[in-house]
Amino acid sequence: MTATTITDTVDPVDAYLRAGRIIAAHETRSDMIERVTAALCAADCAFYPAGAAAFGARLRRAMDARQVVFSTPIMTNAGRHPDRALAACVVPPVDLRGDLAAVAASVHAHHQAGMGTGFRLDEVTDPVTVLRHLNTVAVEGACAGREDRPVGNMAVLSLDHPRVQEFIDCKLGADTRGEIWKFNISLLVTDAQMRAADAGPGRERDLLSAAARAVHACADPGLVFIDRLEATNPTPHLGAYVSTAPCAEVGLATGEACQFGYLNLGAFHRPDGDVVPVDLDALAETTALLVRALDDAIEASLPHYPSPVTVAIMTAKRKIGIGICGLADLLLTAGLPYGSPDAIRLTRDLVAFVNYHSKLASVTLAEARGPAPAVADGRSRYADPDFLRRFARPEIRTVTPAHWDTLADRIATTGQLRHAHTVALPPTGRSAPVIGASTGIEPLFRLTSDHTGDLHPAAAHALRQAGRTDLIGHIHLHGKLPRDHGLPAPLADLLATATDLEPAAHLAMTAAAQAGVDDAVSKTVNLPADATVEQVHDILTTAWRLGCAGVTVYRDGSRGTQPKPL
Repeated sequence: MTATTITDTVDPVDAYLRAGRIIAAHETRSDMIERVTAALCAADCAFYPAGAAAFGARLRRAMDARQVVFSTPIMTNAGRHPDRALAACVVPPVDLRGDLAAVAASVHAHHQAGMGTGFRLDEVTDPVTVLRHLNTVAVEGACAGREDRPVGNMAVLSLDHPRVQEFIDCKLGADTRGEIWKFNISLLVTDAQMRAADAGPGRERDLLSAAARAVHACADPGLVFIDRLEATNPTPHLGAYVSTAPCAEVGLATGEACQFGYLNLGAFHRPDGDVVPVDLDALAETTALLVRALDDAIEASLPHYPSPVTVAIMTAKRKIGIGICGLADLLLTAGLPYGSPDAIRLTRDLVAFVNYHSKLASVTLAEARGPAPAVADGRSRYADPDFLRRFARPEIRTVTPAHWDTLADRIATTGQLRHAHTVALPPTGRSAPVIGASTGIEPLFRLTSDHTGDLHPAAAHALRQAGRTDLIGHIHLHGKLPRDHGLPAPLADLLATATDLEPAAHLAMTAAAQAGVDDAVSKTVNLPADATVEQVHDILTTAWRLGCAGVTVYRDGSRGTQPKPL
């Protein structure tokens, strides 16, 4: 009889969680679920002492069933580090023109609490020098081992800054120089500037071309179309958006933070669904459950945000971000190629559905727990019903315009909304693997599991149905189909991975999701290594024309290392 080694018995998900310091050395995924639900139930008890236990049981079942997963700060901190907030990202309220030692202390405090940070460099004369200082602080903190997770960071700069060219070029050659970067960078571009760049020669066209060259070479900068992002800011009277989360999916005012939780769409597949191939009743119920859980996460966080400015703005706005993962899994299981017209339509349907039901749940919570003061005071954009009616689209199959009209009027009349913001689409790069789901709204990067190497069940089924099990060995080794696969086009399209897709498919899926979110979408347009600068330039301009709030492009091989997503 052969002795069983520790390695033989380690669950791959537990190993992933432990390696990422999301769980302690003695913990398992099940232990993490227990302490997270216990911590959120403790906050819930302040509102529903008699119902908190039942809520916790429902949340535990949803996590066990892999319908729900939280952002890594919640999984890491809840019930384990009681002195830490559960937020994923924040714009620290610091003066970059002042004492940089104080700035460094603030950054370290937020990073050690598990929060990524965002900064706007418009007010400084030399943005690249300040950015490099911030990056050094981030690198030192990561190397010191005081952080439980590799936090992301964002630095943004307006296109009209006098030294924007240096900012655009600051990462060129970074890998060759051996530089370590813990910051993403993005340009804030107005609609007027994009129109000028589109119209012909001039400074705006030159800078956009420079950005395309830099993106082609090193994957930075991204673009944030700031007019569109600010137009969706529900509470401009409490401050304009200063920066964004590290992957640009949500705008943040000074001091503002955000709590994230994700719905695994793949877990809701229902082939005989009446409207779409999804169990919409279960998805609506789980959306409401997640709204309540994230509201509890804010309550648990309020005493522990590192800055009183954050406490004040989070008390007023109570921003939460319900995101999704498992979209690519759902599409593959349902037999819909990523980026196809049916996949685009389903994405639009489901994001709108989650948004509507998150707002509906937030209204219900407001009636029991009280509304967000920033909404209740009548000065938010929700006071105008048209702010929510922008989501009312007759082509959506899951939520009618009449549903949105009724909800918009109800909130405008009563001010009863618990959260000024409810939906965000982060990349979920470290959370989705915990439940074996595809990340965010991204296509599959591999047809095999990173944890186990197993072929995606729906891909295996499709190949068996086609009588092409001979391809399975290659996919196990390479994660994708061989070039000479010989499959009919519909099946090849279904099994296409991220770099197999045309840019138009990536952009169409981004635009479909953008139509139903509060702020923006974290989605990368993946390009093969032989993509051209001209293709990158076209993607940047097309994203703006399609109504996206931002765009990120990655050409295969252009970066040796990437900042870790949330």
